[in-house]
Amino acid sequence: MKHSHTPDGRPLVLSAPFVLGFLIAMIIPPISMFVFSKIHGYNISEAGAYGELVRFLNIRLLSASVIVNVGLFFLALRFDKELFSRGVLYGTVSIFVIILFYKYAM
Repeated sequence: MKHSHTPDGRPLVLSAPFVLGFLIAMIIPPISMFVFSKIHGYNISEAGAYGELVRFLNIRLLSASVIVNVGLFFLALRFDKELFSRGVLYGTVSIFVIILFYKYAM
């Protein structure tokens, strides 16, 4: 399997724009979920009788907050920041994997 490289020959995952895009894409959904929960006044780690409802809301909020990542991805493509947009894309896919794990495995 051939790995992608940057124009200067470095592996893609070691380039600063890729790593920055990946980290931003991984951080935005949990932060937006936290802010939303504080604004609307519910505990994102509620246990007991409300645990399932909170888990359902957390999954919905994480899924909806990925829209910010999609906007960031297209904005980066618009300004020809391909490595940054790839990082955002990989981070968004990672968030979707985490959401699926949270939804079905827990």
